[in-house]
Amino acid sequence: MSYLVKLQEALNVLYEEFASHIMNYSLSEERPVLTIIFYNGLILHIRYNDFEEYSYQLTFSSSKYDRIRFDNYDKNWKVSTTPHHLHKRGSKEGVESMMTGNPNDDMKKLIEFLETYIKN
Repeated sequence: MSYLVKLQEALNVLYEEFASHIMNYSLSEERPVLTIIFYNGLILHIRYNDFEEYSYQLTFSSSKYDRIRFDNYDKNWKVSTTPHHLHKRGSKEGVESMMTGNPNDDMKKLIEFLETYIKN
């Protein structure tokens, strides 16, 4: 499945769940990124590429590491889920992640994760 199809599927699922909370979104065909801006100021970036790499990043502010990111871009982390890992808010370190890069599975997990930050 191409990165563009993955991004479109992610957008469809997330928009269905969070439509009333989404202020704006953009889906770039030139860069493999979906950006969703929520009314509460949080920004979600979803990236896929055709090399099976992904990242889901929720940004709280422009301060360094004021974000939470699930990804598999860097494989340096000594965790049981390598290459999949999570960068917790305020930290560069990678820890175990529940994500796998499969949008069909990950979007369900991402929705549950985001509900705490978006719907409250």
